[in-house]
Amino acid sequence: MKVLLSAYSCFPCKTSEPGNAWRAINEALKEHEVWVVIADAHQYRELTEPVLRKNPLPNFHPIFHALPPALQWLSRRSATTAIYYHLWQESLRSVVRELHQNVKFDLVHHVTYGRYWSPSGLRELNLPFIWGPVGAAETPPAEFVSELPLRYRLIETARDGARNFCEQTAALRETAAAATIAIGVTRESCAALKRLGAPRVEQMPQLALTDEDLAQFAALPSPPAGPLRAICVGRHVHWKGFYLAIRAFAEFAKNNSDAELWIVNDGPFRGELEKTAAQTGVASRVKFLGTLPKYSDVLARLGQSHVLLHPALHEGFGNVCMEAMAAGRPVACLDIGGPASQITPETGFAAPATNPAEAVTALAKFLEKIDRDRALLARMSAAARAHVAKNYTMRRVNAQMRDFYAEAVAQHPRRN
Repeated sequence: MKVLLSAYSCFPCKTSEPGNAWRAINEALKEHEVWVVIADAHQYRELTEPVLRKNPLPNFHPIFHALPPALQWLSRRSATTAIYYHLWQESLRSVVRELHQNVKFDLVHHVTYGRYWSPSGLRELNLPFIWGPVGAAETPPAEFVSELPLRYRLIETARDGARNFCEQTAALRETAAAATIAIGVTRESCAALKRLGAPRVEQMPQLALTDEDLAQFAALPSPPAGPLRAICVGRHVHWKGFYLAIRAFAEFAKNNSDAELWIVNDGPFRGELEKTAAQTGVASRVKFLGTLPKYSDVLARLGQSHVLLHPALHEGFGNVCMEAMAAGRPVACLDIGGPASQITPETGFAAPATNPAEAVTALAKFLEKIDRDRALLARMSAAARAHVAKNYTMRRVNAQMRDFYAEAVAQHPRRN
């Protein structure tokens, strides 16, 4: 088939939104001729074109699209990127109409950004249309937001306001109605897609692991003997919930003097995390490891730990949770969003997202449980590896997407 992808954020890498788009392109190229509209911003062109010159991809047609120069400054500021992206998607409508007149596409697929509350410029082509996977419908209970510093409460308020506003727009509802198959990453996102009027909604992960990835994680040892080491991995931003992890660890550590919590990476919320560690009396046992030089260094730390703490307030998927399970580390999270959608009772623990105090106590009790019962930890470790190998492989996700492509074409009434 001739397939058109919308991938605003895309370049050859393995992680995050650009990596999701790059994997979707390479998978589609196995069976189809593929055109991809990519933002001519954020160095996407500069990072993509040298790779394609060195390793050409037959049947791949990248199209780099940008707004007029007078508007491009919007894409370079975090506070205005969402505005630029919305305008970019709206301008895409005329671009893809012209493309379709010349190419005659069989199917279109919106890949990035993968968020449910942004309309897609593909919505008016009247073609079989795959929308997603998309996420970002998760909303933490007010009790969690209310204890954040004022700056971050305002950020959460702005986020909720933007989503609520966009949900009322005709453009978003037209996108949902046009989607032959809308794909949500989490139960919350699937519910949002149905609420917007998508006629068919399916759930699937935003990311999966290759055989090479699985082998890399499988090579890590099982959780070691000795004092419990919990680990957090990710950018230090408020919504990752690492401050809750510190509080849960502090509660657990009252009776476990040798335990440690390792926190990998860095970010703007680090000062608040250090403050929380000091206030809870565990500053000496919370090790801020910073941004490690190589990914292999992160894997080494993961291999020396026992459990991943990831109590995110709203995580659309949470690649690190899947990776931790592939490495045989149970995941402790809140019962919200991507992390909760990945784990099972055999492979991790989802604390009730009722209020911070109850969540912190529940997480602390889970740490105590697996620390005291190392046989249970070993069983959860083995179950976590098996769970990822069964449910989160690129083979499975790619096969599912191939089925969605075929089903979308079969069920869509062609009128143009």
